[in-house]
Amino acid sequence: MENINIFNNIITILSFVVNLAFIIPFALKIYNYFTKKTYIKKVLGYKKDSVQISNSTFTLKAQTGLTNTFIKYSAVQATNNIINLFNIIEQSFYLVEDIKDAKNEMNIGGFLGNNKVNAYFVKYFEGFKFVTHIEYKTAYDNFPIDQRVIEYSSDKVGFKIDNDTFWETDKIDYGFLIKLINSDFKDDYEKTVHIVFGGSDIGTLKATEYLLTHYKQIYKKFGNNHYFFAIQINCIDNSIDYSKGIIDLTEKMFK
Repeated sequence: MENINIFNNIITILSFVVNLAFIIPFALKIYNYFTKKTYIKKVLGYKKDSVQISNSTFTLKAQTGLTNTFIKYSAVQATNNIINLFNIIEQSFYLVEDIKDAKNEMNIGGFLGNNKVNAYFVKYFEGFKFVTHIEYKTAYDNFPIDQRVIEYSSDKVGFKIDNDTFWETDKIDYGFLIKLINSDFKDDYEKTVHIVFGGSDIGTLKATEYLLTHYKQIYKKFGNNHYFFAIQINCIDNSIDYSKGIIDLTEKMFK
């Protein structure tokens, strides 16, 4: 009889251990799922309204005078990264060519191809400049954007932020991730605006990839606050250089 009780106790213990082996991973999966959603919601900081997503468009003008607007494949991939991020938290959204009167914005692409981003930089980030070769001045003068975001150089390409420089080479590019919140808008707009872009289309793609995969790190550094930071891209294999970490420009840009 005593042996039977011992056997039953062993079976009970084994059953308990087996159940734990299934329950613990399942519980962790549920915990991680809801924790992930919480981090993403806090980083994005959107209101209950739908998010308007805009992407950069580029114009080609042929000798015939015909103009075609198109979006690069990498821009489609970048948009897909953002949509995947929104789907995790079941955030409603719609794609627009030109954002108007939105409380929630996600702008993909920089100030050369996205007029809304151009307007934000001219108004809120005067110290940020895109530096390009002087030979392109005539071409950029014909762009339908505010030219105050552009400076020209005989030998450099990249970005200037006050006295800091981020020069692009055949090996290095940069991605930028920006968040503006209610308190940043001097005209009392109640809105949350995200801007993600790079020096190239790959830089933009990697910026969206970073937001999709590193929202936890972003939240731990910035919380619910606004931010402006860069990440460095290795152009040899189109990867994010994680050794550089977050290049925090928030204090410089939000003065």
